[in-house]
Amino acid sequence: MIQKDTLLIGDQVTLSFKTRVPKGGQLFLQELQNPISQGVELVGRPKIDTLSSAGGEMELQTSFTLTSFDSGTHVVPPIAAYLQKLDGSVDTVMFDPGTLEFTTIQIDTTSYRPFDVKDQMNYPYTVKEFLPWFGGLILLAALIWGAIRIFRRLKAKRSLFMPEREPDPPYIMALRTLEQIRNEKLWQNNQEKLYYTKITDTLREYMESQFFIQAMEKTSAEILAELKGKGIEKSSFESLKELLELSDMVKFAKYRATELENENAVPVAIRFINVTCQPSESPLKNKEV
Repeated sequence: MIQKDTLLIGDQVTLSFKTRVPKGGQLFLQELQNPISQGVELVGRPKIDTLSSAGGEMELQTSFTLTSFDSGTHVVPPIAAYLQKLDGSVDTVMFDPGTLEFTTIQIDTTSYRPFDVKDQMNYPYTVKEFLPWFGGLILLAALIWGAIRIFRRLKAKRSLFMPEREPDPPYIMALRTLEQIRNEKLWQNNQEKLYYTKITDTLREYMESQFFIQAMEKTSAEILAELKGKGIEKSSFESLKELLELSDMVKFAKYRATELENENAVPVAIRFINVTCQPSESPLKNKEV
């Protein structure tokens, strides 16, 4: 169905075709390129709507919106659709849009009177004329700066009126996150994979800030290889290695960690951070973990 076949250039026309699809079947359209033919362009994507469904059979309407910016008669090539039946067989359905006529606006030359173009009249600008624009730019800049500041504070869940405080150092953030993971009791609720994923992700983020390595993008073996030259004491290095290997086994080899291994995972991570962070005073240095 073509709503109209004679249009002005730049107008849009919608072509619609109806197809009956048997029960369990599907209708697929061929891939359409722009321009769809010489001088004719496809506007948007074709749409397939369900008009009715009775007895398992559906009636579908396929619609295309076309336009042209070239006057004349344009032949739109047939458009193929593929009807896949329940038994796997495929039938080809051809839609023939036909031709479209695009015309330009006719000018009545009998009443048309041309006039010469007048020269533009220019007047000198004054400071008074610039002042409102200058003030408006300052106000706009202030509003943009204020909006960005408010957005950042809301995103960071900070007060809009309290002065900004220095962010916590990475080792404090990591220790706080590990305490939260321990309190979530994930492994006690059969979520061992998530438990070890959170622990190792926290350690990776900490190591990126502390040792300046791309830990989030590396394997456990690659991380350990880079840490060998960072002056980490042997016992802490070995504990970290065992934790990372255990985590990989749980996450990728479906290993079931023992209760003791699960209980020791967070304390091992906390000890590694406390030993390597080198702060003036670690809040968990003397805490039993």
